[in-house]
Amino acid sequence: MLPGRDVLLAAFRGLPHDDHPILDAAGELAQLHQLRERTPQSESEHIDRRRGQLMRAIDRWVILAAPVPHAAADEHCETLGDLVDRLAKHCSQAFVGLAGAPESVFYDEWVRLHDLADSYERLIDDLWSGARSLPSNSY
Repeated sequence: MLPGRDVLLAAFRGLPHDDHPILDAAGELAQLHQLRERTPQSESEHIDRRRGQLMRAIDRWVILAAPVPHAAADEHCETLGDLVDRLAKHCSQAFVGLAGAPESVFYDEWVRLHDLADSYERLIDDLWSGARSLPSNSY
């Protein structure tokens, strides 16, 4: 089973979680986004390469673990690894990058994070029911 949104958000923040490959990757993705914020653009290539490895690992795990989608299942616009990476970025931004920002800026980021987490929850529900498939580049 895929971890739910609340457990995933906790993993991004480094909180203890059950041993699950997606949660392990999520925690590392959040750390990489925090590191990337402090790293000059010219030196961030190795960070982005590692992020890509983690996203592909998430995608491979989902392909092996999720039920085969129905033949008429709609294809999602991005892979689960892409979505988890975007969530990690927004979570890192909300909890670390905007710690001293004005409340309105923090609130806007929190709303984006909440909406994205809802999208993640809907996608995993759809994947498990077979109503949604992932893009073919998720291999």
